[in-house]
Amino acid sequence: MKKIILALAISAISSAAFADGSDIEKIRAKADSGDAQSQLALGVLYASGQGGVEKNPALALEYVKAAAESGFAPAQTFLGCAYAEGKIVPRDMNAAVRWRELGAKNGSPADKWSLGNAFLYGYLVPKDQIKAVYWITQSANEGHAESILKLVEIYKNLERPEDEKMWARKYAQLEIAAAQKGNVGAMTSVASQYMSGKGGLERNRAQAIYWYKKAADLGGREAMEKIAQMYAKGRFLPKNPEKAQFYFEKLAAEDNAYCFKISSFYADGSNGFPRDDAMSTKWLERGAQNADDSTKLYVAWRFWKGFETPKDPERAKYWCAKVAENAPKGEAAERAIFGAFRVAEKMAEDISQNVPPPENFGKYYAQHSSIRRR
Repeated sequence: MKKIILALAISAISSAAFADGSDIEKIRAKADSGDAQSQLALGVLYASGQGGVEKNPALALEYVKAAAESGFAPAQTFLGCAYAEGKIVPRDMNAAVRWRELGAKNGSPADKWSLGNAFLYGYLVPKDQIKAVYWITQSANEGHAESILKLVEIYKNLERPEDEKMWARKYAQLEIAAAQKGNVGAMTSVASQYMSGKGGLERNRAQAIYWYKKAADLGGREAMEKIAQMYAKGRFLPKNPEKAQFYFEKLAAEDNAYCFKISSFYADGSNGFPRDDAMSTKWLERGAQNADDSTKLYVAWRFWKGFETPKDPERAKYWCAKVAENAPKGEAAERAIFGAFRVAEKMAEDISQNVPPPENFGKYYAQHSSIRRR
């Protein structure tokens, strides 16, 4: 209730009441001359006691009702909510439903969607599944995307596949339109539906690849990953290791996690990358530069143990030192060092003393991350 009334109030007051900086008397003059927006705005102010007027439920109802009876949809919706809430007018659910339905009928697709949801969940109107589907359908017929998706969900749950497919196709057409306007998320969704033949589109590999490429060229991460994998494996696109590397490296420039993926690709000689231990190490350390402290320590452990990277105690100590750089100093350090700072200190000590590296990094981290310094 509060969200609906607040939205209507803000809209009414900002657009009708204060659009030209007019004061309350000018708003009142407009309202008294029959301007519906001003009537609703003034009614809202009287209902809340804000804007320089004293709270007056009777005057609030008078102005809101005048606007509603003139056919002004926001006022009709507001009045319906008011009847449901029972503050400026006695609670009357029949009146609440009547005015809410008038507001939806005269309002936008979003108003119809809002009322459909209200009936679906029994929010300020009695729960009514039939009316819920009716109003959501009215909204969907006007192209409201959320309403269309809700109908797909409803008909799926009702096990009515033909209706589900019909609305899924309508939603897919909205996504195609958005994709054609440059929406990367829509491009990726359309590509996925064409690739799988699920959702609202028939399977079409050529269209799937077209939209994945469009999205990838505009920086869509999911699309770049898909195209990179296609080039790496030669599936749906001719095998092209150079192009696979190109897209994976673009991903790494935007998402640090891909540095570690590329490192593993070089280590395994997979996904279009040749086996190259030096390049694997390079990408591992590139990823570590921007990673959190626990990840830096994991990299240090890998160098210490020689796990999937050449054994190099000096590089291991280097990464321990990178973590220790941010450790608390002075009295704070004397009281306690927790987490990664303590592990970095302990790992560097163990490496310097030629302690054999542990088999399991996670257990080592857990063992040493909470030891207090005395």
